[in-house]
Amino acid sequence: MFFVYKNKNCPVIIWDNDALLNPLADVRYQQGRLIGTMNALAVDLQTEAIVETLTLDITKCAAMENIAIEEETVRMSIASQFGKYNQKNEKIDGITEVMLDAISNYSQPLTNERLFFWHDSLIQKNQNIKIKPSKFTQIKKVMYKAIGKETAGFRAEANKEMSNFIIWFNTENDLDSVVKAAIAHLWFVAIRPFDVGNMRIAGIITNMLLARSDNTSHRFYSMLAQMKSNQKQYHSVLEKTQNENFDVTKWMLWFFDCMKQALKATDIILLSILKKSEFWKNHDSTPLNSRQRLVINKMLSETNGKLQSSKWAQIAKCSSDTALRDIKDLLEKGILCKKSQGGRSTNYELVKF
Repeated sequence: MFFVYKNKNCPVIIWDNDALLNPLADVRYQQGRLIGTMNALAVDLQTEAIVETLTLDITKCAAMENIAIEEETVRMSIASQFGKYNQKNEKIDGITEVMLDAISNYSQPLTNERLFFWHDSLIQKNQNIKIKPSKFTQIKKVMYKAIGKETAGFRAEANKEMSNFIIWFNTENDLDSVVKAAIAHLWFVAIRPFDVGNMRIAGIITNMLLARSDNTSHRFYSMLAQMKSNQKQYHSVLEKTQNENFDVTKWMLWFFDCMKQALKATDIILLSILKKSEFWKNHDSTPLNSRQRLVINKMLSETNGKLQSSKWAQIAKCSSDTALRDIKDLLEKGILCKKSQGGRSTNYELVKF
């Protein structure tokens, strides 16, 4: 067994090192393979991949606490950070700024001030919840369980626990950064130093350490999206781990498997990006309005790539008549085709290219 502790106030975290060696090696191999593939792409395609990955990270991270954020708004905010757009959205830009701070400055130390800044940006700016300046909750009166199903119990002062956590986080040691990311996520969620937003902050901390493990701020896979897709298991394994005196072997195995799935899922993102690149190369000189470009990009990102006129109007935020005019124009230009199923259920899809 392997032990991690800083002093008597830290939880004694143990795991079966032998059980984790092969899964960790597999994850590290997949990481290196993905980074190599992505670095071989043109810069504009790399940027597209980063935008898509961060969009997933931010929206799914929020969704883990049942906070809904519009995906397209997040995508535009992130893209603006790369000089692709010049649109401001104070609520979303605050979240984007937090995530970019974590991954762009992954080598910088974690501090109380940095955590408070992240928390303030996530809670006050995005959710319009007026709270006192961010600080750690003094006495925790709940033990971890799924949201809405907390069980009674008492914990030590969060200030002490966070002091130990931050010392450990910033201390150079022999821990692999992927291992450290897994422990940091679990430990932070166990402390739950804030009244709200703990899972989101834990997700950001995880991304920071994964950027450190990749040795790059370029995010090409979304661990947080994968965690969200397995949220039921996520809550279950977290609870079991804390009930088993912090033997984190099961949690680590789950974390590594989740990461493997996230790395594989990047193939779908890459396929979507290459499709977009090829499409816009073919239609570089085709006159299209901003609504058409928006919806076409949405269709290129979807697995089935089909839309009805009502959904078109919803995405483009326009009237049904305007949507039909946009669709008719694209039909005439040979970009769209009908896939009629009778009555009002006519679907439109992109012509294969």
